[in-house]
Amino acid sequence: MNVLKNKNILICITGSIAAYKACEIIRILRKEGAQIQVVISQAAQEFIGVTTLAALSNNKVITELFPKKPKGGLEHIDLAFEIDLIVVVPATANILCKVGNGIADDLVSTTLCVCEQTQIFAPAMNFRMWQNKATIEAVEKLRKQKKIILNPEEGQLASLHTGDGRLPSLDNIINEIRKAFNNPLLLKNKKILITAGPTREPIDPVRFISNRSSGKMGYAIAKVSKDYGASVDLISGPVNIPSIPQINTVDIETTYQMKEQIDKLLKKNNYDYIFMVAAVSDYYIKNEKIKKLKSNLDSMYLELHKNPDLVKEIAAKSNAKIIGFALETHNGEKEALRKLNDKNLDYIVLNYANEEGAGFEVNTNHVFLYSKNGDKIEFPLDRKDRIAQLIIENIL
Repeated sequence: MNVLKNKNILICITGSIAAYKACEIIRILRKEGAQIQVVISQAAQEFIGVTTLAALSNNKVITELFPKKPKGGLEHIDLAFEIDLIVVVPATANILCKVGNGIADDLVSTTLCVCEQTQIFAPAMNFRMWQNKATIEAVEKLRKQKKIILNPEEGQLASLHTGDGRLPSLDNIINEIRKAFNNPLLLKNKKILITAGPTREPIDPVRFISNRSSGKMGYAIAKVSKDYGASVDLISGPVNIPSIPQINTVDIETTYQMKEQIDKLLKKNNYDYIFMVAAVSDYYIKNEKIKKLKSNLDSMYLELHKNPDLVKEIAAKSNAKIIGFALETHNGEKEALRKLNDKNLDYIVLNYANEEGAGFEVNTNHVFLYSKNGDKIEFPLDRKDRIAQLIIENIL
């Protein structure tokens, strides 16, 4: 599913105050496994340091058309035979007009004229520059040449004017890069909320009750959703999984904390899909101790009280399509269908905790997807990221 892994991407940085945002683009692409080469104009070096770019890209930064100690051949010519994609970020009015009119008089413009690979331009400039007739005509020429020109966003600019000249959002830029590698953006412009992992209910300051959820299924759904172009919020219980670039992750411990974060996000966002994957604790301990309990008792009484049903509650708070998850050991289909109806879900995913290679703490799963329309689909044992992809594609 990761279309960016091992891709050779050339990042061209030109002289805009938004140049610093190229650092985050490079960081995201590197985390996705892409190989990055940076070319930077003289003007851009007034805004961002070459040392920073070299560290982020893990590669030498090309800064001169004619280096003082040239090797055989020209670096910008060699690039034409090695890279898969070119991204100009930020793209100034200067570079758009130069390339649109076939001018090659500096490092970046010469490189862009030499290279025939797909080129993506992410503009950033004053709104009057973007609206300048020469810029408009240059953009039209570039688009006729099959160059990809993103539209800048509207908002407050560095000059304190307001207009259309802000660098497109990082999500839009990364999605356009994925699209260039034929990655289908099935969830572009969609907002998705996902819960993942276990919750922990404290007994005392050092002990808690929980379950064996690793969070791998929820994180797999979050990554696939992001790769398909969605804006993703992930509420995660305690897991040992690295954070995923471009995903807003909120860490929690208890079921009540998860409820608080869900409510907070629902007030701020209108979600299109909500995946309730987390294995939350059904009960909390009412008589939680402030100090550590000593082990001098032969028995101990813990008073457990029911936690709120987060899945059932969320259906009354959102118009999103809601997908629940049911982990069972027996009577799986009966229990899944009961939860589908009782909790007013659009879909429910069933898997079994006592099936080898499925459920908790493994990288694979075997699931059944049920819809409120009566459909049932089985996804045989496979890696969790592939199962996540199948779930999302079938729901869509």
